[in-house]
Amino acid sequence: MSVESSPADEAIILDEIIHQPTRLRIMTLLVSVPQLDHLAYGFIQQTLDLTGGNLTIHLRKLESAGFLAITKEFQGSKPRTWVQATPTGRQAFASYLSNLQRTLGLRISPSDAADGQAGSQ
Repeated sequence: MSVESSPADEAIILDEIIHQPTRLRIMTLLVSVPQLDHLAYGFIQQTLDLTGGNLTIHLRKLESAGFLAITKEFQGSKPRTWVQATPTGRQAFASYLSNLQRTLGLRISPSDAADGQAGSQ
């Protein structure tokens, strides 16, 4: 007889790339309005009240994970930088939220905690 594990039995893992507070705010902003294809770098910087250097470091981390794409163009003589969540990034964010909801939904009794067991809803 085989035993199948249910989703409640699986370990809950929050993506560390997204979980960092600034990167979580960036991803939330990028996926919060699905109709927007991309956001301007300056808009993200101003909305999240970040320095340019701080924003750039976090964008690079998300970009290297494949969660967002950065494009640069000129509008007239002014450079513009656009940021957009990739399909991989949108999926990673959805998984992050799902795992966070599972974490928040755990019911742990004092005896389970002492025994190293976690209960579920």
